[in-house]
Amino acid sequence: MTKLPQILILILISTIFFNCEQKTELTNLEFEKKVFYELFPELSDKMYNDIRLMPTPPPPSPKYLTEKGFDTRNDYHKALKDWEKSDDYQHRLNDWKERRDSIINDETLIYIAFPDSINQFEREDMYELINHFNDQKLVVDSKAFDLENGFKVDFEKLKSNNQKLRFKPISEFPKGREFWTTNYDFNFQGSLSFSRILFDKTKTFGVLNAGFGKGSLDGSGCRIFIRKGENGNWIIDKIKGTWVS
Repeated sequence: MTKLPQILILILISTIFFNCEQKTELTNLEFEKKVFYELFPELSDKMYNDIRLMPTPPPPSPKYLTEKGFDTRNDYHKALKDWEKSDDYQHRLNDWKERRDSIINDETLIYIAFPDSINQFEREDMYELINHFNDQKLVVDSKAFDLENGFKVDFEKLKSNNQKLRFKPISEFPKGREFWTTNYDFNFQGSLSFSRILFDKTKTFGVLNAGFGKGSLDGSGCRIFIRKGENGNWIIDKIKGTWVS
């Protein structure tokens, strides 16, 4: 008779343990959020590109080289190479380096607008994901797409490898044209956005889209392929440009 209560207790303990195990298993959306926040420091650093920090100044226009006496009509590239040997180039390079160093040493924070929620899915990414990792013979379960729901962004988790970057909810910015024309009391440098992540069935490979805008007609977008590394960490496999404005 004494064995029955012991058996019941063992069953109860087993049930509780099983339920705890069940609760620790991440849902698809929780898994996606975990991967997104893990990759965000590197993703944001790659998407924000400050041209002022390039090691050399951007090449001048053909008009500028012509005014400096270089023949761009017959061969722009030769004219550019000849100009890079000139005193004018050296002077311009020195000025560029001085400005670059001052920007690097400037501790002013850079603010980027970011969506309050991430809901968008790019259905064509299913084919892009399979084609990019074609040697893996990936299987993507299109029936498992959750196109309606997304997740609200936790801005406390938006950290970047660029220590100067900060992210503000886009809901705090003006709408329409005023978004770009307003004079903000902080160092506003653009708008960053991401789509949701599409994974293969094993959740070992994935793809998402990103876009960064610096003005109403100044921006670019890309498709980002990711994969799980040998240590279980997520890494960027390749970034492919998709649009420019």
